[in-house]
Amino acid sequence: MTELAEKIREGNEMSAARLITMIEEGSEAGYAALAELYPHVGHGHVIGVTGSPGTGKSTLINKMAVNLSAKGKKVGIIAVDPTSMRGRGAFLGDRLRMNDADKLEGVFIRSMAHRGYPGGISRATPGAVYVMEALGKDVILVESVGVGQTDMGVATISDTTVSVLTPDYGDDIQLLKAGIAEVGDVIVVNKKDKGGAEETALDLECAVMETETDAASGWRPPVILTEARKGEGTEAVVKALASHLKYLEREGKRQVKREEGLRAIVLALLKESLWRSFLAKAEREGTLGAVMEDVDARKIDPYTAMLRILGDS
Repeated sequence: MTELAEKIREGNEMSAARLITMIEEGSEAGYAALAELYPHVGHGHVIGVTGSPGTGKSTLINKMAVNLSAKGKKVGIIAVDPTSMRGRGAFLGDRLRMNDADKLEGVFIRSMAHRGYPGGISRATPGAVYVMEALGKDVILVESVGVGQTDMGVATISDTTVSVLTPDYGDDIQLLKAGIAEVGDVIVVNKKDKGGAEETALDLECAVMETETDAASGWRPPVILTEARKGEGTEAVVKALASHLKYLEREGKRQVKREEGLRAIVLALLKESLWRSFLAKAEREGTLGAVMEDVDARKIDPYTAMLRILGDS
């Protein structure tokens, strides 16, 4: 094992941060180190936290990390931030709301830019999860970028998914479009001090009952009211997360879920890599530029352009 991988296995967080950066940059050396660590991952409880912007995901994660740390858990946090249109880096807004957790020993926080990757996570997020597990973190909290109803990629890398809403989430149709009742293993209604919080929780409980869940074998997503800024309801959320993990292990579903997630990750990475390779080839051969000129001149439509590029490449 290389020195970098060894240091991570020994719990060196600076080495972990370095490797995550290498993975973000697509470094072959980084991928090689990750390959060495991979046999030692898979033991942490990976929790994905999703929801629209402004629901309080970062604040909730901050309080959850403090709670888990007090229980003796080593916690890793991956905050996927929106990408800056100018610098292409992360805004780091989520990190700023995690001051309490950031001060604690045993809590390691890493922000990363979304960079347009589908599903609300970044291309490097699965690799960062593996690094956190190899680092010895018991719980890894992954905050998705928060882009609403397309923000579901985090579920593929998580054992447990937490869906966070506020009392003003919208009507029933928006709820169903967002897939909250289907994706969330635990559903949180944050900012319970706002009017209508209890009514929202009741709506969500009804929606959960109407969807296909694992209730028959022992699990139906609980709906929990919280006020994350004050830490209210955090203990109930942490207990629900632990209960869901026990349920997965008891029913033999955790390994199945991880295997399905790994297939989804491989296919997503393959799809992106093939797209990049294909696009680079088309640009090198001049096919793309010539076809786009015809589209701009309205000589051909976008669909014909697509077929022509495929045919010529």
